[in-house]
Amino acid sequence: MPRTLAVLRGHSANFVKKALICSTLLAGTVISQAKADDINWRQFEGTSIVWAYDIHPYADAVAAQLPEFEKLTGIKVTPELYPDDAYWNKLTIQLSTKSPSWDVVGTGIQPAWDLAPGQLLEPLDRYLNDPKLTAAGYDYKDFFPALRDALTWKVKEGQIEPGSGQVWAIPHGFENIQLFYRKDILEKHGVTVPTTPPQMSLACEKLKAADPAITPLGVRGVRFWSSIHTAAISIARSYGVHDFIVKDGKLDTGLDSPEFDRVPQGLCGHDQEMRSSVLRQRQLVPGRRWHQFRTHRDGDRL
Repeated sequence: MPRTLAVLRGHSANFVKKALICSTLLAGTVISQAKADDINWRQFEGTSIVWAYDIHPYADAVAAQLPEFEKLTGIKVTPELYPDDAYWNKLTIQLSTKSPSWDVVGTGIQPAWDLAPGQLLEPLDRYLNDPKLTAAGYDYKDFFPALRDALTWKVKEGQIEPGSGQVWAIPHGFENIQLFYRKDILEKHGVTVPTTPPQMSLACEKLKAADPAITPLGVRGVRFWSSIHTAAISIARSYGVHDFIVKDGKLDTGLDSPEFDRVPQGLCGHDQEMRSSVLRQRQLVPGRRWHQFRTHRDGDRL
């Protein structure tokens, strides 16, 4: 899942200094790049905000920028980092109860989809477009177009309308597909490294037939929504599948479309299978880190 920074809406009146953290934390070497005549970096000096996130390398990357941000702006940032499952549950509670405890949060595309219709996130356009709050050298369009598009949408009648609209979060990390495999086991059983989903299925069948003790495929997963929310549909999307469509003015499923028939059977049916234990037993062959955002492929190649 691509990670983003978002500002909570309605929790306090200090939106501007919260937006300032979004636009400066991610600017890299912001102090050396900032010009004295760009904006007044000290306009909120002496104030403080709370930034919440789950414990993750992405959070580490942002946290590393905090001393620089505080030196530049005079704003004190207090991090609150929680284990993954605890954080996402706590995020829902904090926002649904309109708690004033957090100001800036780490989120992802689907959580933002859930939060924006309820007016729990603050759109960032007016801060990004305000020359008093965002330095002229900050180029939001320098982010990959797919990342910007995923965080830009309209909220109409409680539904997300993607493609245009307001900016709801600032991207700062994303992921892609990686395939890890045991070269020695594949060579032992004469299996070629798969490069397409159908080849993956055939390789798994061949390995299982050759040695029933082998678990042919293991994928990332925890007993939480983050394992299943966008990975499967991201892969199906590369075949032209849409999870939801608007038909006759009403939201409907897109999973019964002809495009869905093009998705290889069983592609999204693989689940983690005692991954940690079989890795220790040296019996797990390929391991996959499914892309949590959008799968870009050349034809059917992974």
